[in-house]
Amino acid sequence: MSAPVELLATCWTHSGALPLPGAHLSPYDLRTRAEAVARAGYTGIGVTIDDLEASPLPLADFAVLLDDLGLVHREVELLEDWWATGERRRTSDAVRSRLLVAAEVLGARSIKVGPDVVLDDSPLPPPADVARWAAELHTLAGQAADVGSRIALEPLPFSNVADFRLAGELVRAADHPAAGLTVDIWHVERGPSTLADVAALPAGSVFVVELNDAGTPQGHLFDDTIRRRVLPGDGVFDVAGFVRVLADGGFAGPWGVEMLSDAHRSQPLDEALAAAAAGTRAVFATL
Repeated sequence: MSAPVELLATCWTHSGALPLPGAHLSPYDLRTRAEAVARAGYTGIGVTIDDLEASPLPLADFAVLLDDLGLVHREVELLEDWWATGERRRTSDAVRSRLLVAAEVLGARSIKVGPDVVLDDSPLPPPADVARWAAELHTLAGQAADVGSRIALEPLPFSNVADFRLAGELVRAADHPAAGLTVDIWHVERGPSTLADVAALPAGSVFVVELNDAGTPQGHLFDDTIRRRVLPGDGVFDVAGFVRVLADGGFAGPWGVEMLSDAHRSQPLDEALAAAAAGTRAVFATL
């Protein structure tokens, strides 16, 4: 951990918005957000396809802006229903096409995708046909590789892929170098998995890491995750232990900062980004 720590501000860290229908678009334009991210010392940025498409700034111009700002690490999100059929799949495939274009133009190294999600904490069974899910993931990864990117599946405790052991199994079965995982400490700590499960993930399968912290659980998991996260080191998570496990497993960064909370969104953008970066760097300083 002696090398400089590179941080990536994930989309929600600089968005000022919520991952909810009708509240998902940022009140800030992309230029304002990117410039604030760079000022706070990050070298990477994540963006949603919705914000990209709502912006008057063309993708190619945004890519040039990111180059000028030194934001060299880029990710785009989010693809859902990539395993589905019928109308859900048709809608998903349209989003897939747009994400692939955005990833290629922006030079995004990762495209984040999600499992099947439920927002009220009612249990979702794991995929009944893991082989079919793995085959779909293989196909998706191949499409990402064709545009110079990778697919990073994010296990979530309020989804049908809550267990990182299952997520590792899916990646192994997908058997594609561009198929991997997003590992957010919140989803590890609030789900059924342990740091030992994270350590046992297939070698090289962790493409994206997201750092944050939280107190004791309150209310529904989804509401808790979007409203009450705190800065790394300010909650009850073993953030330092999490970082050690991933670093020992070969993850070298950039380290994503995924701050989602009412308190974070209420701060001025520059202050919020600086505080999130400082809190994260303070954890690394203890290692």
